[in-house]
Amino acid sequence: MNTTISLATRLHEHSDAMDVLITAGAEILPLLTQVPDGVNLVAIPPDTLVKVRAFLEQWSPQHLIWNGGPVRPVLLRCIEEIGLGATMINARNSTLFAGKSRWLPRASRTAVLPFTSVLTADGATATRLIRGGVPREKVVAIGPILEEPTTLRHDSNELTVLIEALSTRPLWFAASVTTPEVVHIVAGHLAASRKNHRLLLIITPRDIDSGPRVAQVLREAGFKVGVRSQGDDPEPEHQAYVADLDDELGLWYRVAPLTFTGGTLSAGGAISPIEPIALGSAVIHGPRKAPHVGRFARLAQAQASREIRSAAELGIAVGVLISPEQTARMALAGWSEITQNAETINQLVMDAVQSTEVTR
Repeated sequence: MNTTISLATRLHEHSDAMDVLITAGAEILPLLTQVPDGVNLVAIPPDTLVKVRAFLEQWSPQHLIWNGGPVRPVLLRCIEEIGLGATMINARNSTLFAGKSRWLPRASRTAVLPFTSVLTADGATATRLIRGGVPREKVVAIGPILEEPTTLRHDSNELTVLIEALSTRPLWFAASVTTPEVVHIVAGHLAASRKNHRLLLIITPRDIDSGPRVAQVLREAGFKVGVRSQGDDPEPEHQAYVADLDDELGLWYRVAPLTFTGGTLSAGGAISPIEPIALGSAVIHGPRKAPHVGRFARLAQAQASREIRSAAELGIAVGVLISPEQTARMALAGWSEITQNAETINQLVMDAVQSTEVTR
């Protein structure tokens, strides 16, 4: 789903003259909550000739990117008949056919016949397709194509001011922290500060209006605190800074070399770990990873994040990872992981744009 939305966003941004349509099963549609404005989202039609032809007549597609999942024979046969440019990505043995269909040679060929190229998520799928009679030049085992990172916006003037003010200080950022997590963040900062007296905590509460209350909890713990909504700038004497203005996560991810992703130590839903990684900040998180389980798993495998399970572990992790060498290593590993498909995605976008320009 994330890959589909990422591709649709890129296509939409790349060409104002091109309409972008995402189709999905009725059970998937409610899960697609981050579709950008201007991108159409509709249910894929039932795989019958009447429904498919009506769908194609209504939308008149000019290019197709099929992202994994089971094939629909009637739809793909109609796609072939109208000569639509088409690419299949993330093809897998386990999902290419619905139910218990077998990989018969003729079925393999028929399944991918409309596609100019088939990019498989693994070598086993590519081998099986080729053995089933699919032309070798059509099949590429490229690995899974995953979502592209998106970079959150920021105020460049504010960033310059903050970097000048904070460049010499070790600091970490607790992003979108839920109310139950505040006490854990405070305890973790207390522990980490014992070994690094200049350490600064920047914290953004998920309930943005609770900034003054969060500041009070920090003061009761003995910290000197600045509050952004009250006009405070980060000062040398501050040990914690409450960044309680809307829409500034992109700013603080750029400032902080290390980020704790809120919603991972308590209920409330984790925020995405991809966004801080995309802006150069290494990630610490708790055990609650939904709805971004797959994203956290990617970063863990790349050794770009650190999981903690308590405030005590948080304090230890911050103390260990705050060194420039550690955060730089993790951030680089994370960046390499989330940009590994950049060239492939660029090519998919360019192919789609060229295809629509030819048919207009």
